[in-house]
Amino acid sequence: MFCLFGVISESKACDPVYTTFNEWLNQYNKNDYIIVEGYFKSETETHYSSKFKVTRSSDPSIKSNQEYEVFEYGPFGSMCEMLEMESSIKSKLTGQENPRLLILYKGRSINGKLVTPIFWDAGVDASNNKIAEKRYDYASRLYISYECITPLDEIWKQILKGNGILEWVRIKE
Repeated sequence: MFCLFGVISESKACDPVYTTFNEWLNQYNKNDYIIVEGYFKSETETHYSSKFKVTRSSDPSIKSNQEYEVFEYGPFGSMCEMLEMESSIKSKLTGQENPRLLILYKGRSINGKLVTPIFWDAGVDASNNKIAEKRYDYASRLYISYECITPLDEIWKQILKGNGILEWVRIKE
């Protein structure tokens, strides 16, 4: 609570809206976003990594076979300030055997860094020629897995054309 000249005001905590990866891809356009495929480099000392090696990119400004620092951009803190924060990816998502697909803000992914929307610093699983994600279901309080029914090679063809509307199905566990 804050009191300013006799007026009492309550401060609300920042509550950013979670957007699924599917929704990000459905609003994808090559003028505003970049899609990259690759993997997070393993960091043995800290068990966290923010370095991403790109293996494929939808935009020539992000080069394949180069490493970039990953940041996420969005509203943070009690004032919901739009900030860029360095990502810290858990070791279970690192390494060449864990390929990831990231969506990036084109205007912010400059000077050797990749900038993802808030909550999407780790992207989605891009293994076995498909993409898959886990979404938190607030009703059941469980993570539910979804998979895109379009093969990854076909997804890349759509992305390079400038669109990314895809259909996802729930994976039975």
